[in-house]
Amino acid sequence: MVKRYRLDEVAKIEEGKIVPKKKYFTNVGVPLITAENLKKLMLNGDIEQLPKVNNTFKKHFKCAPVPAKTIILTKANLKETNKYIYQCETETYIANDIVAIIPNETIILSDYLLHFLRWYQINKEWHHLYHISIDIPMIDNQHRKVQILNKIHLLLKNKESLMIAVEGLPQHFNNFSMQIENHSQNLQHGFNRAQHIYNIMLHKIFKGELK
Repeated sequence: MVKRYRLDEVAKIEEGKIVPKKKYFTNVGVPLITAENLKKLMLNGDIEQLPKVNNTFKKHFKCAPVPAKTIILTKANLKETNKYIYQCETETYIANDIVAIIPNETIILSDYLLHFLRWYQINKEWHHLYHISIDIPMIDNQHRKVQILNKIHLLLKNKESLMIAVEGLPQHFNNFSMQIENHSQNLQHGFNRAQHIYNIMLHKIFKGELK
């Protein structure tokens, strides 16, 4: 069974309110995500490298962190194809240029919503998020689809490091440079094919064509 919801019916949408100042940062504490360092997270995924908020800040400003499994977006550039969307693995604070979407996982899995937002074309400002309609299947159905999507996306996420590793092999195996170059081209073709399959699956799943 599939039921249509508005996004704000199945997730809490929070606007960041912190304007960070360096004096409140520390090496130990809760990570703070800004629009600028969200881009870094999308590249290396190491949230521990981000600035952290110390206890003095928390005591004076009483800002609650968003929990793990929250989906983070920048307020700006949502219309662009390279929009930044990140799923938190731990609790974190969000700056005033960030929007957090906290899914109610009794209705919609965080991973399912993450893939939906990667697929969905946001044609207005971030406030439009409240009014997005989404058709949501039962949890077990979501889980099956998410397992496949996650595997493909993990492969694509590791594309750059795998390509660099393969392309660097000729310096160690000079006699096999031609074979390695051919393998590199085949690998690139495979990644392109995987991206195509991922895009098709997103379309079919969220258009209701894949049961």
